[in-house]
Amino acid sequence: MKENKNNNNNNNKKRITVVTYTDLNRDKSLIYKENKNKSGIYRFNNLITGKSYVGSSINLGSRLSIYYSEKAMLAKVKTRTSIIYSALLKHGYSNFTLDIIEYCILSVLISREEYYIDVLKPEYNIKIAIRKSWIYLINNKFKVLKS
Repeated sequence: MKENKNNNNNNNKKRITVVTYTDLNRDKSLIYKENKNKSGIYRFNNLITGKSYVGSSINLGSRLSIYYSEKAMLAKVKTRTSIIYSALLKHGYSNFTLDIIEYCILSVLISREEYYIDVLKPEYNIKIAIRKSWIYLINNKFKVLKS
């Protein structure tokens, strides 16, 4: 079930969303369709533990499709630590909701993701020091690509 959200209440972290998908199994094709070729910020919410994960993508439809590939998630878990993949595999889609927090242009994508990580403090995200190094690399690559 898809729910449109209102951003007027900044005191409630759960209401910082454009749209929430409450049934990830049923809404799979809708998630792809509505987010195809859109860049933005998303958040997975674990309904059992209350933990969350914030991510971003230049193409949300493509990025979110990876979360629906058990094979891809298992491969990533084997090669590196991925807390969100492990949690999705362990708890299943029925125990998560997906928020599209914000659609934004590519030039502000990383800074907006960092903003939401700072505000929401998602427990599944990697350590901030590591993340800042990754963002530095991504930003420098983006600058090279723009040149």
